[in-house]
Amino acid sequence: MSSLGERIRARRKELGLTQTELGGSDLTIGFVSLLEAGRARPSPATLVLIARRLQVSPAYILDDDATLSAKVLQVNVAAAWAKAKPGDYTGAAEAFNEALTLAIGQQDKASQAECYVGLAYALAGLRQYDLARHNVELGREIAEALGTERHLVRVHHVLGLIEYYKRDLSKAREHFAEGYRRFQLCDHPDRSLGGALLYNLGNTYLELGDYADAIHWYQQALPLLESAEDLHRVGLVHVQLGVARRERGDFDAALEHLTRAQHLFEALNDTRFLGWAHNSIGITLLAAGKVDGAIEHIEASLRIKEQIGDDPGRARTLTELGRALTLKGIYNQADEALDEAERLAKRFGDVTELARIELARAGLRDASGQTSEAIRWYKVAIGSFEALHMRADLARASNALGDLLLKCRRPSQAAPYLSRALEVLRTQVRQ
Repeated sequence: MSSLGERIRARRKELGLTQTELGGSDLTIGFVSLLEAGRARPSPATLVLIARRLQVSPAYILDDDATLSAKVLQVNVAAAWAKAKPGDYTGAAEAFNEALTLAIGQQDKASQAECYVGLAYALAGLRQYDLARHNVELGREIAEALGTERHLVRVHHVLGLIEYYKRDLSKAREHFAEGYRRFQLCDHPDRSLGGALLYNLGNTYLELGDYADAIHWYQQALPLLESAEDLHRVGLVHVQLGVARRERGDFDAALEHLTRAQHLFEALNDTRFLGWAHNSIGITLLAAGKVDGAIEHIEASLRIKEQIGDDPGRARTLTELGRALTLKGIYNQADEALDEAERLAKRFGDVTELARIELARAGLRDASGQTSEAIRWYKVAIGSFEALHMRADLARASNALGDLLLKCRRPSQAAPYLSRALEVLRTQVRQ
């Protein structure tokens, strides 16, 4: 059986690399020479680096050293979670698959469970729900057999995310709450995970229009995330706190949270989430009647999302641009923005964004004097919001249609829509 050094040398020569090229700026030619001669041992991190440059998995070049194999597995799992946190789901999926191969080879059941759940987390982020559910159930089966509670915490987190993305907010909320309950009971060491569970719990309330509860859970999440120095999620919490404050009409507090998130993402050089912050600031300025400032931030967000290829994000930003251009009276450009938003949203199956586009189209037709078309689009949007349980958007659409029907001197038709909007708003105030 060939040694680790022999396998490294054979693969290097197979790729036509020199020892200097393999070492790069990280490893000296002397160290690479000693390694290939079997006179030096790589650290787990170095082995992962070498495997990447040799375009193979660490398992390909590992020898029978169980201690080193276990350390390499730990490094791979940690690297996979590090990719997943800022939203690099493709990289995370690849890393978890690689770690899973090692875990299976070592017959490490606990690591297998974590890799299956981590892979499911990445796949959920990529909106591959069936595959995500299959992997998380594999992870749950192993975790339950082992009785490893910390893995079951992650299982509920991933199941919650799948239900959240699929718009079953009630089930999502149950999983996030159960995950956090287990997190507290087992005194889980990953405080970032506890913060993520509370953050996502807040997101379910936000989507349901329960802004007071959403704010409560976001505020509970912040100390955990700050203590874990999970700065990406700290920024996300400030974005969502900004959204919740905006929906309650507190624009100054909303902008304070959103600006804090913007500065944090700039410091982290995180263009993806910086684009999200710009978009949320634009929406807030639009709600406050500051259309020119809103367009400036929305266009900045759109440039970032085009630059990084975030097409789902582009759809959301284009919807807001269409709304802003409508308020500026630039109807042709608004229509073009909404057409492109719809094309992208359909491509990714984003039903919530398609519903918001319907409402934006209604507003555009209303503003441009196409009353019958506006009424039709308002009704379509209301039906979509009802089906998706998007209560805040439902209230907005119902109120807008009621107002339009009153302007058309059709009070009997307006009454049920205005009543529906009032009912939703009263529910939110009680909460």
